[in-house]
Amino acid sequence: MKQKGRLLIVDQKQNTTSLEDIFRCYPFEICSAFTGESALNKMHESQFDVLITNFNLEDMNAMDLIRYGKNVNSALKCIVIADKKKAVHIKESDDVKIIQKPFQTEALSSLVEKLTAESPQCFEQKVLLVEDTQFMLLTEIKMLNEIGFQTIVTATDGDEAIEKLKTMGSEIGLIISDWNMPTVSGFNFLKWVRSDETCKNIPFIMATSLAEKKLTDKALKAGANDFLVKPFGIEELNKAIKNTLGTQNRPPKKSQKKARKTNSGKTRIFAGHIPITDHLVLGVLKFFISTGKFKPKYFELETQRMLLWNPIQKSLENGEIDVAFILAPIVIDIFNYGLPVKIVLLAHKNGSICIRNKAIGEVSHKRNSLGQFFKSKLFYLPHMLSVHHMLSDMYLRDIGLNPGYRGQQDVDVFFEVIPPIMMPDFQAKEKHVGGFMVAEPIGAKAIESGLGEDLFLTGELWNDHPCCVVAMRDEFIEKHSDAAHEFVNMLIKAGQYIANEPLESAKIAAKFLDPDQSLGFNQTILEKVLMEPKGIRTDDLIPVIDDFDQIQHYMHDKLNIGSVVDLEDLIDTRFIDG
Repeated sequence: MKQKGRLLIVDQKQNTTSLEDIFRCYPFEICSAFTGESALNKMHESQFDVLITNFNLEDMNAMDLIRYGKNVNSALKCIVIADKKKAVHIKESDDVKIIQKPFQTEALSSLVEKLTAESPQCFEQKVLLVEDTQFMLLTEIKMLNEIGFQTIVTATDGDEAIEKLKTMGSEIGLIISDWNMPTVSGFNFLKWVRSDETCKNIPFIMATSLAEKKLTDKALKAGANDFLVKPFGIEELNKAIKNTLGTQNRPPKKSQKKARKTNSGKTRIFAGHIPITDHLVLGVLKFFISTGKFKPKYFELETQRMLLWNPIQKSLENGEIDVAFILAPIVIDIFNYGLPVKIVLLAHKNGSICIRNKAIGEVSHKRNSLGQFFKSKLFYLPHMLSVHHMLSDMYLRDIGLNPGYRGQQDVDVFFEVIPPIMMPDFQAKEKHVGGFMVAEPIGAKAIESGLGEDLFLTGELWNDHPCCVVAMRDEFIEKHSDAAHEFVNMLIKAGQYIANEPLESAKIAAKFLDPDQSLGFNQTILEKVLMEPKGIRTDDLIPVIDDFDQIQHYMHDKLNIGSVVDLEDLIDTRFIDG
């Protein structure tokens, strides 16, 4: 039986089975989650047509889950199951429907069928996908299949793509191409497409790990319809496709105005992070507020965990969050392009690790042996605009290599951007991947599972280096300075607690970073990470301008990426007491 749509059912454990049973005889693909946090993780990993949720969940209510879910997938249809008393708090719309308890199963199933029928499940367009990395090619094919594309033509560089278009250009309805490829780059391929009489009107999406704003502008001016920054997830790909093909049957989504003041009269702070120990100070702060150890006078805290850097950046740019725990070079770049934002604190110092692909075999740690090992291989980074990029370049050059990107001349080891949490698995399946640099505990988990061998901690290469920062929007600072001041100083106290109580902090970290244990960040791994002498530091979070100047100049002058800005305007330490 052909499947008609994908359902995400979110409910308490004791209730979910009965909801699943309702749809067993229907042609739907069903996925279940028991908490709002777990549901959001699944939405980041895969695309769903309909969300069915009980009003009350363990960790959030349905309307918060819907708001977050719509940020992930703006086309998501939602059904809330609520009793009569709770139903009055839900505003129905085209995308949000209510089923009141008690309900007839026929009523629920009919509503689901109606909502899935409104969302077309299959695209007729034939897609040309151009990607030179085999595992990324397979991953993107899988995402396209989940979105609804059945016919996908592939090419591994721009030259091969041009040859395929010469014979079947009139059949192709969409092109998705990487930028950095051997022989003919994605950018030159784009220029060829726009100059060819047969192909010039084919919708074109450019995808690249080169994350600078200026490259987005360059691609769009050359004729790209949309631009994707690696690593991207299925929701970002789907949104770009719908915008490009004109199937987004609604005006561009505006940033939702969130309830700023709480019932207590305090200011609500919306903070975004990803699941790495670099962002643990936020988790400890959240835990201490929930237990009453910290009692903020001016703010209440709402955190949102995301799995990729791009959603963090976009949420900060769109004003969906007030505070982002984010890579420093990303902030420098978006500040250079006019985003009103300040770095108010470091999130940590040190905290990342360099991992070698153990699947390839053993190798001596001598300089020459490592140079031969990494030569002609891929090396994974979490983001091009990262301190990881800078430190990896320094290390690889030190062992006699010339790192860069595919398509560049005289490069003998190739950087590729991969979502941090996927690095160990991607590396294990690709023997031409030499290794990666990533924040903990991802590296520690790779070592424990036998997929990787540690080469060094980044603190050994540059002791006490900054990496992630706490970036806060100017408008929040201006309107809520008391809350900003209190928030910053409670983060500092949380960081000191982590330094003094690493074992207790590991317990908090396990629940904060991996609440449903889907990532495998167990307490034992986190204890090792937090106890490592040259590992993460959280007891000194004051930004030092000279450190950031070193980062921006290395990246701009030596890596030819990023921007050089006036750091006095970007870094704002006025909220740090003492």
